This record gives sequence, C-alpha cells and structure tokens, in this order.
Amino acid sequence: MPAARGPRHPEVAVERRDVPLRLVAALAGGLAVFLVVALVAIRLIYPAAVSLPSDAPRQATAKPRLQIDPAADLAARRAAEAAVLNGYGWVDRARGIVHIPIERAMRDVAAAGIKDWPGDAR
Repeated sequence: MPAARGPRHPEVAVERRDVPLRLVAALAGGLAVFLVVALVAIRLIYPAAVSLPSDAPRQATAKPRLQIDPAADLAARRAAEAAVLNGYGWVDRARGIVHIPIERAMRDVAAAGIKDWPGDAR
C-alpha cells in the first residue's frame, strides 16, 4: 500500500520544480568575478596602500582624565563665575571694553534707564 501524501488542494498553487542549478552557478561565478575585478581595481587605484606604512597611530592613546572630586570642581567653577560677575576686568582691552560687577550694572540701569528702549524704561 503506498504511503498517503496527505490531502490535496487543487486551488493551492505550488512550484513543481527547483531553481535551475545553472542559474545558481552563474550567480556564484558572477560574484566571484566581481570580487576579483574589485580587488584588482582597488590595487590599481591605490598602489601605495600595499607598500607604504599605515597612517594608524603607533602609540597607545592617552587615558581619559577622570573627575576625582566633582563637588570641589563645581565649587571652583562657581567661585570663578562669581569672581567674574562681582569683579572688574577687561573684555577687550584694545577696544576699551570692560566688565563691571553685576550689582553696579543693575543699579546703573535702574538709575539711568536703557537708551533707545521703547516706552518708559525707568
């Protein structure tokens, strides 16, 4: 008695044959030819790449600087910013531009107003 192959469904279309072996061989051959041609072309375009030394760094890269004490770093940064905000100094000495303490600048603006400000700036 032959083995049962299962139910047949005539409305379901299936492929009756496999991919032709010649097509697979042609694609594999084409890929191999392409790779050989690409390697030869690269060698012709960049002939010095084979004989010259690499431009890659020869030394080990430096280790990253780690932030050891973040609280002290933040305090130092805030102190430096406060010194700039509350002190006098040159912004551009050649053009005669200075910075003044922020409290004095606010008092001067409150007393004199802002030139060319629309409306009443006082």
